[in-house]
Amino acid sequence: MSSNRNAISRTRGIVGAGTAAVLAQMAHAQGSDKIKVGLLGCGGRGNGAVRQCLQADPGIEVIALADLFERKVRNTRDGLVKDAGERIKVADDHLFWGYDCHEKLAKCEADLLLMATAPAFRGRQLMAAISAGKHVFTEKPVATDVAGCREVMEASRLAAEKGLSIVAGTQRRHEFSRVELMKRIHDGAIGELVGGQCYWYGEGIWFRGASDGMNELDWQCENWYHFTWLSGDQICEQHIHNIDMLNWCFNGPPAKITALGGRQWRSSNEEQVRIAKEVCKRFNNGSEEGWEKYNGDIWDHIYAEFEYANGARCLSFSGHSPPRGSGRQGEKIVGTKGTSDCRIGISGANAWKYDGEMVDGMLQEHKDLIASIRGGKGLNEGVRVAESTLTAIGARISAYTGQVVAWDWLMKESKQSLVPSQADLLAGKPLYHPIATGRDPMV
Repeated sequence: MSSNRNAISRTRGIVGAGTAAVLAQMAHAQGSDKIKVGLLGCGGRGNGAVRQCLQADPGIEVIALADLFERKVRNTRDGLVKDAGERIKVADDHLFWGYDCHEKLAKCEADLLLMATAPAFRGRQLMAAISAGKHVFTEKPVATDVAGCREVMEASRLAAEKGLSIVAGTQRRHEFSRVELMKRIHDGAIGELVGGQCYWYGEGIWFRGASDGMNELDWQCENWYHFTWLSGDQICEQHIHNIDMLNWCFNGPPAKITALGGRQWRSSNEEQVRIAKEVCKRFNNGSEEGWEKYNGDIWDHIYAEFEYANGARCLSFSGHSPPRGSGRQGEKIVGTKGTSDCRIGISGANAWKYDGEMVDGMLQEHKDLIASIRGGKGLNEGVRVAESTLTAIGARISAYTGQVVAWDWLMKESKQSLVPSQADLLAGKPLYHPIATGRDPMV
């Protein structure tokens, strides 16, 4: 490690933004310089992200791992050592777990933190990382409530001041084909945008029982996807990819959101109900009474209409259904002169099809992030991904309440905050919301 590299570690957080950017550029001017990486969130997505980061640049070294659960941290280290050998330099004192593991990770000497925990915690975790002077890759969505989105926007502004990079897991933005396509859409190739559709509707997902040593809060976090406060509901956790594409087309979020939906299949899914009853008995002295709260609270389906500033209206359909071998994913945008699949082509007066290099966006996003670090460019996607996250949250609020949601209300008036304080998390206090009815505190 060069003296410049050590110097930047000592000066982060105390130098001005301009000086920090210059030092970062000096430190990473050469491709042979090492970039130290810490991983926050050692589940499936975190393990995938750290391997993609390693693949993206030979100068990456993993020096720290963090997760809520100790077993996941240790298993991840074992797997990474097996796969990447000497590039994994994680000592025992750089293994962190618990509800404050992100604070411990932020204090280590890593240059770049990869964040792939449950979405509920990403706002405070991103703020801790940026405050500590770290570059960040964060998975999407970046929050589950309005308060979390605002915190991410503030962290993004702080990152800009410090010359730090934030890249989000909305990988479509890094695919060469979509980048070229979007240039043409923004240049008017399909005329004025008047409408569109986006979808993410498919089969259900994992649901896990309680392991030894878990309390109720731990179990909820292990099954984070099924709880709105932890995942944001399916429209936020998965459908954000498609919503983000629409926002990209319109260069910003919608002005108004109207949505509806419901929950039917999840409440009667035999396997999920069986597990919920087993978990209930575990935490309630063998009784199944009140098992419903252990069955999660997210909905099966949400239909939404996004009205953008120019009056264009786009339809959205998201959710899960019983396994049946069918589903729909993707986007379409409609203009006065043509249409586009939001992927590789345009139909209409200015027909066009991308014929260049196709790249894996989930790998390319790490290449782009690392290039920004080495070049001192400060690539910052924080506000953009927060806006797409908030678009999904706005649709969820509209569906849960039956009310039209205005963007100005979300940004200026909403007081929604679902995530417990750090003190309550450290105390292990479980959090259950009733199924959304339009009157509960999730709105």
